[in-house]
Amino acid sequence: MSGVDGERFELERTLDLQVAVLRCQRSALLYGATDLERSVIATIVSELGSNVLKYAGSGSVEMRRVRRGTAIDVEVTVSDAGPGIADVALALTDHYSSGRTLGLGLPGVRRMSDELDIAVTPGGGATVRARKRLRGRASNDDAVGTSDLAPLRAAAGARSAAHAVHPGCVPASVAPVRVRAARERWSAAAALRQRAGQRSGGDAVAIAERDALVLLAIVDATGHGRVAAALADTLTARVRSTFATTPDPFDVVALLHDLHEASVGTVGAAVGLALLDTERCELRYLAVGNVRAAAVGRRRFTGVARDGVLGRRWPTPFVQRTQLERGDLVALWTDGLPESLAREFGGDDGDVEPLAQRLVERHAKGHDDAACLLLRWRP
Repeated sequence: MSGVDGERFELERTLDLQVAVLRCQRSALLYGATDLERSVIATIVSELGSNVLKYAGSGSVEMRRVRRGTAIDVEVTVSDAGPGIADVALALTDHYSSGRTLGLGLPGVRRMSDELDIAVTPGGGATVRARKRLRGRASNDDAVGTSDLAPLRAAAGARSAAHAVHPGCVPASVAPVRVRAARERWSAAAALRQRAGQRSGGDAVAIAERDALVLLAIVDATGHGRVAAALADTLTARVRSTFATTPDPFDVVALLHDLHEASVGTVGAAVGLALLDTERCELRYLAVGNVRAAAVGRRRFTGVARDGVLGRRWPTPFVQRTQLERGDLVALWTDGLPESLAREFGGDDGDVEPLAQRLVERHAKGHDDAACLLLRWRP
């Protein structure tokens, strides 16, 4: 069912969710929204819908445009008849996941939303309602009601970019945390820690896989706290969606520029991208700002970042390339860890999860957020 005042989609398989995310981001219900707001709302739909398919098997997602005085909110409601949420408070804790996945989860959705309500039905089932206020042109241009939006539906679809579902994002940390992901060809782990005295931080990482390609991203949003954390979450989600849908996944410069455009008007961020081509045994790396990278094996590689801050100044980036061998370790880290961190990698060919945690525990600076992302290409 669809209409100018609401969009509803039934979710029974991954394809249903992919269609819902695309339709929601292109919907005329988002008329007046900025590109960043569209990306955030699509990410909310993606994350909540993924939880439905993972834990309940099926459900529905509905998006509505709601006027509150002179303000316009977009309301996303996801419902299912699954096992419900045993402990809502625990589920809202950063990095809690009963499935040990690298998704944003409910804590990430809460940060991206202006309001989040969760209702659990006795005996099973849950309804999650997230509201996001449109702060772009919507509050000024929407003097008419939602019933007048029908002629804008096609234009809205033509303006917005595609957004697809892809797992692999780690939001900014509220406590020291380790996370991991594993595939047949590679294993990866990240450890993150927020600045001392802060409840959230601006460092985050993302991992995305597409055919024989594996993309690693590390984000260090300017500053600390909730504002930096929200931007970090948004950019890592955009990394996954853009990489999943771009016609040329090898074009990491275009992907980085997309993140720059998404950061305009925000506090800005430093970002590093590393693309591993497992068929060609090649690593491509580029970065802007104070983030670092290295690859360690029989030969060593050190990543170089261009000066700048995404969202504020776009330098001309350059792509470094190096050959890799199976068993090599690829590392990305933020400036909350020392530049000399690569010295700690030598001779360690074991599990990347305890290594990432050990690096952050021993070397993180107390006055800054810190993140470390490691990937080992399996022998």
